[in-house]
Amino acid sequence: MAAESATDKSKPLQYQGRKAIRAKSEHRRRVILEAALRIVISEGVRGIRHRAVAKEAGVPLAATTYYFKDIQELIVDTFTLYTEKALETVSEFTNQFYQPMISMTGTGINLATAEGQEALLEYMVEQMTQYLKDQVTVQRDMLVAEQAFRYEAIVNENIRHLAQMHRKALFDRAAEFFSTVARSSSPAEDAEIILGLFHSLEYRWLLNNEPEDMTFLTSTLRRYISIMLPSLLKNGAS
Repeated sequence: MAAESATDKSKPLQYQGRKAIRAKSEHRRRVILEAALRIVISEGVRGIRHRAVAKEAGVPLAATTYYFKDIQELIVDTFTLYTEKALETVSEFTNQFYQPMISMTGTGINLATAEGQEALLEYMVEQMTQYLKDQVTVQRDMLVAEQAFRYEAIVNENIRHLAQMHRKALFDRAAEFFSTVARSSSPAEDAEIILGLFHSLEYRWLLNNEPEDMTFLTSTLRRYISIMLPSLLKNGAS
């Protein structure tokens, strides 16, 4: 599957900076990149400077200039690290999409009945709400970094391919769900819609940062799934 190839350990993401030979050196290089990512989260991409990153990482300034010849290289490698981390969440995204339909259809619940369809609707809403709740709370820093990542990908050609890789992994898994599990007649379009909905709800939460937004998030998901469900059942999910 395409998403799996994106995270295939035999084809690791390529970092641009000086390669670390010893484990200790690799650890320091990782510490520097983690520090740079924290700066992106707190200050944005423009906050990345050799001196600022060295201070945040607790390493000598010479260490950052040793591994990264210029700021562009440091920025690219910071977002390479972000992409690496973000792709690790693709499997969680997949589970939240696949499991509701698979679990419910395997329990003997009759999805041809109103009661069965209501049970499936509530289960899917519950699973997707929990996924988004984790994203906007536990993974909040990564969502902030993603916003910076998106803008930088538009203006920085060196980062664009990383953004495309990340998005393709998410899109492919969503499209695969709609194609093989939900049996949608338009899996690509459905994948585009659900990813857009998720991004919109995540962004809304980041802007407002209010707990009561969870109610709106849940009601929005229920509204979307209630519209989507009849066509999925009609196309063979039952």
